[in-house]
Amino acid sequence: MVLSLLNGPRQEDNRDQNDWKGSRVVMCIDLDAFYPSCEEIRDPSLIGNPHAVIMTDEEENNITKGVVASCSYEARRFGVKSAMPLVKATEICPTLLLKPVDIPYYSQVSDQVMGILNTYADTLEQTSIDEAYLDCTKKLLSPSIANSNVKQYSTAIKIRIKQQCNLMISIGVAPTKSAAKIASDLRKPDGLTIVYPDQLQGFLETLEVERISGIGTKTQQVLKKEMGIHTIGLLAKYDVQTLMERFGKKHGLWMWRVANGQDEIPVLNREDHVSLSTEHTLDSFTHDKEVLLKYFRGLVDGLYERVKSQDYQFKTVGIKIVRSNFLVETREKTYPGYQTSRESISSVIEELLDRFSIDDDLPLASRVRKVGLKVSNLMSKRKKESALVQKTLPDYI
Repeated sequence: MVLSLLNGPRQEDNRDQNDWKGSRVVMCIDLDAFYPSCEEIRDPSLIGNPHAVIMTDEEENNITKGVVASCSYEARRFGVKSAMPLVKATEICPTLLLKPVDIPYYSQVSDQVMGILNTYADTLEQTSIDEAYLDCTKKLLSPSIANSNVKQYSTAIKIRIKQQCNLMISIGVAPTKSAAKIASDLRKPDGLTIVYPDQLQGFLETLEVERISGIGTKTQQVLKKEMGIHTIGLLAKYDVQTLMERFGKKHGLWMWRVANGQDEIPVLNREDHVSLSTEHTLDSFTHDKEVLLKYFRGLVDGLYERVKSQDYQFKTVGIKIVRSNFLVETREKTYPGYQTSRESISSVIEELLDRFSIDDDLPLASRVRKVGLKVSNLMSKRKKESALVQKTLPDYI
């Protein structure tokens, strides 16, 4: 399905690479109903029936308690939702078929999909088990696909994933990561929404502010109830200084830039860079931001000592949360130059945490069970110094 909108993305088959001149081509790939779809691959009898994957410690043939991690679209038509208690789910859908969560199996399927997606990307950034961003700018300018365009390229990806993995995906394509994410969520399942650069502002303008990934429930309430900002268009026109004063300089500026289509956050290939990381499993699931900040800050010293002892400099700092339904989410900040200080790690944690949905009213399945801290884009100080010497030595000869 290709979404066509006037005052937004108007889909034209004859639009080509020239429409993206000077802009990035960023895709957000979302695997539709991923856990249930994986279960259908190994048990085809589930296809066409309402079924759900349950977070439970019980065996498959004796599931009597737990929480819905995800469910098929047939189950969703009955009103079954993620994070719903099993008792409620079976009450509204008595014929609901149940499978226990099997993360190792889903990870194997995910790896297969990501391997295919990587062949279509200049850079691939996997953000969770069922979602990834692709920067395809260079590949779409390649002479080898001169007769292709963004629509044909995206459709080819969908077809290949369906043929080789038997999975449906929804794709959003836009000049920025934030807009691509919004576009991927608009039409599911099996959706394709392309936002051309000249349509970006019109596309964002009428959408509600909560469409922006990283604006949580509390921020929504402040924007809508206190400031009268209901749409992304209104957010774009709002005084940026006021936003920074109300939400903090970094978060307020980030929201304003996203609303104005100025999100320049790069697609980062996490596998290409050496990284150092540390994790901690929480004593109990939580949705309390202050508690999470304490855990994150407790990881800083140990990670920094490892960076220091191995004589590294770093450009990127990232944090990770693992939800109680085992979904993994990450956020990162990349500095323009290499960093060496402890503060370069600790000072960005709260900013990055603000980009997750961490709210008091989150259901149990969406609360946090594990946190992680990472530095990447590493370079040995000795290696950098050696490179500088090699670069400058000829100047003295």
